[in-house]
Amino acid sequence: MSPLLKKIAVQFGILSTIFSVLYVLTVYIIDESMFTSQWGGIIVLLLSLVIFIVGVLQFKKQNGGYATFREAFSAFMLPFILATLLGMVFNLTFYNLIDAELAARNGERQFDAMLEMPEEKLDGVMTFMGVSSVDELHEKIMEQAEMTKSFTGQLKGGGMGIAFFAVLGLIVAAVTKKNRPEFE
Repeated sequence: MSPLLKKIAVQFGILSTIFSVLYVLTVYIIDESMFTSQWGGIIVLLLSLVIFIVGVLQFKKQNGGYATFREAFSAFMLPFILATLLGMVFNLTFYNLIDAELAARNGERQFDAMLEMPEEKLDGVMTFMGVSSVDELHEKIMEQAEMTKSFTGQLKGGGMGIAFFAVLGLIVAAVTKKNRPEFE
């Protein structure tokens, strides 16, 4: 791996981590109910995506305007992987040491929001989750919320994130790649 690629990976991985940590702390301080908001998740996802795309473009710019597919993909994924690892450490610390009850509160909020759904939509959610009663749904949601506190839950979430962002990274790499000409 080139020194430039390492520099970009560290720089944009840390930038993404700082953004995510600031989001979590801001929501925690202002209004915890935003943790279960779809809009918050969408905003974090989009801004993270922008950060990683800017990282690819920055690599390409500092590399004389060129980036192979592999370099562009690496410039996208390496910061994401670093941010995922740093985020796991933060989340494990936050959910287990700072506020061990936060996951349970988030689970309760998620369950309450589901109960406000129209009945046919709630039935669809229950079928999708493989439960047949509201009590089973509550138990399943609380189990999933508690899973976010565990190392295994963090690994699972990180792995799913890596798979999702890898697909996006392939698209970004295909769009941004520019090989050096063979003959100049």
